[in-house]
Amino acid sequence: MGPKGYLEIPLLTSVNDGSQTEVLTNNNFTVTSQSVGIYGETQRVTGGFVSAKTGIIYAAIVNNGIVRAVIPISSRSSGATGCGDMQVMNPITLNPGDQLLVETYA
Repeated sequence: MGPKGYLEIPLLTSVNDGSQTEVLTNNNFTVTSQSVGIYGETQRVTGGFVSAKTGIIYAAIVNNGIVRAVIPISSRSSGATGCGDMQVMNPITLNPGDQLLVETYA
């Protein structure tokens, strides 16, 4: 657990527009880049958000092709600063194999 009473998963990635990409953990904080299911195994996802500098189509936690949770998204293309944590509509417990997949566009 972190200082706020829950685990925050540090994410950092750059993706190619127009293709589905897995967002991994930031290796500056987690030593190696990992899937969210490995880093946060047994942790319950109740809130969060994914923000993109360009347009973003979706962000979801997927395991073996099954969408387990949809993550709230925001776009900063109009100069906005993003947003704060929002509730995930279907809270889940992370398992190994869970991936955070996103797709963006220019």
